[in-house]
Amino acid sequence: MSESFHPLEKYAAQTPAAIALAAPGRRPLTYGELPDTLRAIRRAVTGAGFEPGEIAALVLPNGPDLIAAFLAVSAVGAGAPLNPAMTESEFRFYLGRLGARTVILPDPMPAAALAAAQALGIPVLRMRFTPGDTAGSFRLDAPQRATPAPPVRRTDAALLLFTSATTGSPKLVPLTWGNLRAMAAREAHTLQLSPADRLLSLMPLFHLHGLAAVLMQLFSGGTAIAIPGYHPATFLPWLQQFQPTWFSSHAPLNRAILALARAHPEVFRSSPLRVIRITGATPEAAIPAALEEAVGVPVLAGYGLTETGGVTRNTEAARKPGSVGRSSGLEVAIMDEAGNLLPAEAEGEVVVRGPSVTSGYLDDPEANLAAFRGGWFHTGDIGRLDGDDFLFLTGRLKEIINRGGEKIVPQDVECALLAHAAVAEAAVFAVYHRTLGEDVAAAVVLRPGAAASELKLRRFAAGRLAPFKVPRRIVFLDGIPRTATGKPQRAQLAERYRGGIPWPDR
Repeated sequence: MSESFHPLEKYAAQTPAAIALAAPGRRPLTYGELPDTLRAIRRAVTGAGFEPGEIAALVLPNGPDLIAAFLAVSAVGAGAPLNPAMTESEFRFYLGRLGARTVILPDPMPAAALAAAQALGIPVLRMRFTPGDTAGSFRLDAPQRATPAPPVRRTDAALLLFTSATTGSPKLVPLTWGNLRAMAAREAHTLQLSPADRLLSLMPLFHLHGLAAVLMQLFSGGTAIAIPGYHPATFLPWLQQFQPTWFSSHAPLNRAILALARAHPEVFRSSPLRVIRITGATPEAAIPAALEEAVGVPVLAGYGLTETGGVTRNTEAARKPGSVGRSSGLEVAIMDEAGNLLPAEAEGEVVVRGPSVTSGYLDDPEANLAAFRGGWFHTGDIGRLDGDDFLFLTGRLKEIINRGGEKIVPQDVECALLAHAAVAEAAVFAVYHRTLGEDVAAAVVLRPGAAASELKLRRFAAGRLAPFKVPRRIVFLDGIPRTATGKPQRAQLAERYRGGIPWPDR
């Protein structure tokens, strides 16, 4: 096993009977069994032609097999988890950008991913397991080949991820094992993880939020419980069966778990849960506090990006409402447009630097020039550091609406709309205006059984916002388009309504 997995080797020797991976319907995998399991996977992929420095695209559902496949592949080359729900055209785009040597697919193989790989000439390995197999243990069929073979990229990265692209084209982020070890160790220390901890892995593993949480737990010697994802029908039974001590969540999931906790407080109160980790600023500032009260454990907000891993985190001993916490190890500062570092309480762009930050995007020199300047990574997020070094996020540079020179942060307007009793979700975005350039629009999801008109919501917002911030138009939707990690896709809404929002029938 390579030096990259030294923390796992340590636990394999010290606590071989301790459980590393658990999953519904599968026998748990111990730390003692983990090295042989990963070696078997590596032999299978290298036997199929995978060579050091090459890339394997992992189009697999959330679960222990994706975790094991990543750990094994990244000891040879790089693993690139992709969302299995993508369309064929999306797979063609992402696989083409990756320059992968092979694609690993589950059995049965998803038609869209298979067709895209074959069209691009990328060999496919099919993963097979039976329900009685140990978690993370599987077999790989010989590759299905197609011609012509595409160009193959070589990299020193262990993990390749695409940014969520809420405001533009997705960027390809390489992370080395040095980056991953630094971010895992830093966040594990902040959350005080130990071999006694058990992570219930709810977040998508094709995003850093989910995969980094697993690495944090494994590098701490505890158990990663790999489930298919959150579902209200299975969440409580799994909470009772696996007895996790923590999990990660995001804004939409926070609301869903809060509803469960209020309906079934006895399940949460009887569990060994000790902390919930949430990431990202939310306009619904009351939700984390309400979740903490309902569940009875600290709900600790933090901030991180694909390019950096975790940047800041509240802790039980040091936290402030509305803040995403203090630095968990990286250097964090606020900078103005001229590149000057700003004092406490001044608002500007959040910039960071440190050992977990990627060296730069692949194949995107223009984005690198914009984001990596003067030794700092420019996040594109707007915020301020208070006198105690707590970070408060206020928006995204690219999402700010410029209404005739007046700058509007979407989160400010969303917060006002969410204060209305009928509103369950809100996302604010820019629409074209003939004289002002841009104007404010909002998409709203109403609570079940609630009613509110566009006019009433605009009047409600007018009582809480400056006149130029009040949405000119409000559209009612069944759901807000979001990324897999829960971020509202404001750019998608702006594109959808680029031609304007039809007025309702009078």
